[in-house]
Parts: sequence; structure tokens; C-alpha cells
Amino acid sequence: MYTSQSQKLSTAQESLLLYIGGILAYTEKDAAFASSLASTVLSHQWSNDIQAPTHHHSVYVTPVHTADAVATAGWVLQTLQTHPEYKTARSTLAHWAQSYESPKDLVLGIVGMAIIGPTLGIISSKKKKKRKSQLVIVDSYYSTLSKKELATLSTRLAQTVISQETRLVGGNVYNLHPDSAAWCIEEALTEIYVGTKNTVESLYVITTAEKLSHHSTKDAHGNLQTLIISPSVNDELVDESEAETI
Repeated sequence: MYTSQSQKLSTAQESLLLYIGGILAYTEKDAAFASSLASTVLSHQWSNDIQAPTHHHSVYVTPVHTADAVATAGWVLQTLQTHPEYKTARSTLAHWAQSYESPKDLVLGIVGMAIIGPTLGIISSKKKKKRKSQLVIVDSYYSTLSKKELATLSTRLAQTVISQETRLVGGNVYNLHPDSAAWCIEEALTEIYVGTKNTVESLYVITTAEKLSHHSTKDAHGNLQTLIISPSVNDELVDESEAETI
């Protein structure tokens, strides 16, 4: 059971808890994944005596299908295996797994699926969607950029947000969230959007409030110019806004 024991969280562990929240939210709509995750977590015999700080999960880092959930869960479990000091994160998963009740009519075949980290006993027919960095530029600033300046800006900002994440995981890109790691290792895709000042500021408020991985730039007067969002954040955040692709 949880106790009143508390732990001061590092930025890295806080970030991991955000993705754990997304995984646990996904378990509510995928019973096969939930049962497999619960079994895998229980096999580690982690303590659940530390209560995680109250926080809501973000829909923008919640997996959208099984392949996405499996990859993210594998990354989380591998990270927790190599970081025993992340006691709050371990306790959060352990508490969930110990209280999870698998549906009585669920028949789960333990068919190993190769993923990053520990194997979950599920298999998915869907391939993971390629994630991309999302760069949103205020329209008035965009109009001042040449094609060369835009290309340079896009590369620099995308690398900045990935560098921030890489520092959190000890400098090894293979320890990044699967979507950020794929961005580095497989194909560095960046989608560029243009929006009004209000649109970009609204997206900035969301990314900041929900602690999503991002980086922003402002002009000399403190006005927001750009917002770059990590590949580990669902595309829907920007796609559902009023920003337009170029």
C-alpha cells in the first residue's frame, strides 16, 4: 500500500511519469495490452510504497494504438530497470499492476513480441506511425525568413529539443523515447506549420502546462516567434489547432 513517504523527483523522472500516465490511460481501452503490462510489471516485484504526486495524464502522450503502447511501455520498463533510483515511477506502475483486474473473459496468448526493452506478451498487426518534430512559426516572423533561413531554423530547433531530451537520459540517444530515438537514428522528419500569434501562444500554453517536451524562441521584446515540439508528442496537438502546414 501507498504510504506518506515522498521523494523529490528529478526532471528525468518527472518526464518519465508523464509517459507512464499516458500508458496507463491507454490500458483502459486495450485489455490485452493492460493484462500483459500488469503481468510484466508484477514480475519485477517493485515496491509500491511511494505515492506519486497527483497529476493528470496528457492525451498528447497517450498511445494511439497497440504498437505505440508496446514500444513506449518497453522503453519505460527498460529505463526503470536501469534506474532503481526512480522509485516513484516504479511505485506508480507497481501500484497500478497490483490493483489491476484482468477481464474474466480475456484469453491472452503469450506470444513474445520483440520491442525495445522487456517483452510484453502481445503482438500487434499495426506498424508504428512515423513521428516527426513539429515546428510552429508565428506568421509575421515566417514572412521575414528566406528558404535558406527557414531550413537552418528548422534543423537547429529540432536538434535543440532532441538535445534537451538526450541530456535527460544521460547523453545516449538509444535511451530516448522510441519516437525521439527513431527521429535521431532512422529519419529526422520535421513538419513546419505557420499560425497566428494567438495560435502559437495557445500551443505554447498547452505544452508548458502539460510539461510536454518542447522548445520555444522569442524576439528581443519577448514576443513568441517559434515553438518546436518533440516527436514523442502526438501529432494531433498541432494538427487539431488552427496552424497550417507549409
